Amino acid sequence: MNTRDLAYFSALVELKNFTVVATHFNVSQPTITVAIQRLESEFGAPLVQRDRAHNKLTITRAGTLLYQRAQQILRDLDLAHSEVSRANQSTIQFGMPPIIGTMWFPLIASELFSKGLLNYTQTTEVGSYQLLKELEAGNIDVALLGSVRPLHEDNLDITLLAAHPFRAIVSKEHPLAGAGHISFEQLERDDFVTMTGKFVHPQALKAYSDFAGFTPKVVYSTPTLSLIKGLVRANLGVSLLVDDAVQPSDGVVSLVLDDPLPERFNMSLVVRKRFLPNKIQQEFISTLSELKAKVGKNV
Repeated sequence: MNTRDLAYFSALVELKNFTVVATHFNVSQPTITVAIQRLESEFGAPLVQRDRAHNKLTITRAGTLLYQRAQQILRDLDLAHSEVSRANQSTIQFGMPPIIGTMWFPLIASELFSKGLLNYTQTTEVGSYQLLKELEAGNIDVALLGSVRPLHEDNLDITLLAAHPFRAIVSKEHPLAGAGHISFEQLERDDFVTMTGKFVHPQALKAYSDFAGFTPKVVYSTPTLSLIKGLVRANLGVSLLVDDAVQPSDGVVSLVLDDPLPERFNMSLVVRKRFLPNKIQQEFISTLSELKAKVGKNV
């Protein structure tokens, strides 16, 4: 079976037009027609039904089943191309969200540097949700990810390194600054500044606000942690941040939340299950795992 035929067929299911598919792949329309015929012969069942009178194309049940299987086959094939093309490279394709890069990665950066591993590292810094997609697509090989609940993915090896609680962050002038600990509902009337939607913190904010029974008024979102703390310090809003994000020099107050929620900032070391690291890549992964001893909480 020609895997190219599967690509043509998958596109036909999605686009519902032979001519458009042919144009997309820069081939002739008969090429697409012959490919579908080969697949129908291979599987012994009609995959598409064409109503030429009404210019309509319908995917049969057999076609729908094949399409569902073909998606995984094509993803695996793309992943194989990506991994094989880099098989003889020493490059480490690594991903982490900016907050981990700011707060915890420096704890092992010097060790990675002393081992000469940073020279081989190509780092992608985006939100954890996007990094999961990059891992599954084979664009990165290993990542440090944040999540509000422990991760569970069938195609990934996941090691939980740390589970940090979230804190309410307010200015020193805020009426609750001296409280020490609060319930989240006490912030109902406040304006919020938060991380942008591709990061973990907005998920935690939603969980806490849902539990407290109100919708938070978010006045500003940013991917920059220092800007959030600066806005809170200026008493322009409050925020919800992981506990280690706040240091005494930040000029803000961190309040313990009494709400009995399971949400934590879970930091995990994640590698694709079928990834075969070379010696340098394995040493990099092993060094990352040492973060558990340095920052692990409630793990």
